Amino acid sequence: MATVFRVAQSIAFAYECHTKQIFTYKKYFVRNIFNPPSTRVVNKWLNELVGKKQIHQVEVDDLNSLAQIHREDVNLAYFKREVDDDIESFARHLIQCGFKGISERVSRETISSIVNDKLNEAGLYTIGKVKLIQDISRIARIFFTITQSHQIKLILKVVGDDACRKFHTDAYDLRVLCTYVGSGTEWIADQFVNRRKLVSGTNEEIIRDFSKVQQTEPFEIAILKGEVKSKPNGKGIVHRSPPIQHIGGKRLLLRLDF
Repeated sequence: MATVFRVAQSIAFAYECHTKQIFTYKKYFVRNIFNPPSTRVVNKWLNELVGKKQIHQVEVDDLNSLAQIHREDVNLAYFKREVDDDIESFARHLIQCGFKGISERVSRETISSIVNDKLNEAGLYTIGKVKLIQDISRIARIFFTITQSHQIKLILKVVGDDACRKFHTDAYDLRVLCTYVGSGTEWIADQFVNRRKLVSGTNEEIIRDFSKVQQTEPFEIAILKGEVKSKPNGKGIVHRSPPIQHIGGKRLLLRLDF
């Protein structure tokens, strides 16, 4: 009976933490009072209900500290920066001139030349263009160091739709997002998410409290942790692109994928 008592205590604790999801487990326990589940099964239930550890999102003071994304208990690291007026002005020009975007695999050696060649197609040569190339190259170099990779996927594009309006996690190990102009990426801490609804649910079913949704600011650099098969226990940050189509909004977004 001591084992039964310990199981009852564990389930009572889980009940206090997550009453809606406990019903199935409680019903199983009552039906099997004289054949209680093993400690392994109980621990599995508790992990499902309350999680092994709390997942954090951290703001850092410098670019190098974005490496905190490697911590097991972190799924978002972000660095807030001041808006650079020259880059912002050039970014608005890219939006207005119908910039076709960049989507290339790049290395440390090729990134500056590839970005320069693509931006030359926009037909405007300003200090803003030079500074944008330098900024993208700098962010990419930090990302190369953090990921220890030789190549990454670079995307710089104008966004004017709601293609990623649903809250989701990425199928990438790590991803950098930086919005130069327009609304930033929306994200939410894990305790306000119903992960069981991520695949088939609506935003209203996924998000437990919309007042907890946060948003990156212009020029803010964020590294998002995704969910990949090689790391089955990871919890990627739940996020989405901001809804802008209904107001005719435009964004210039930098994305780096590893």
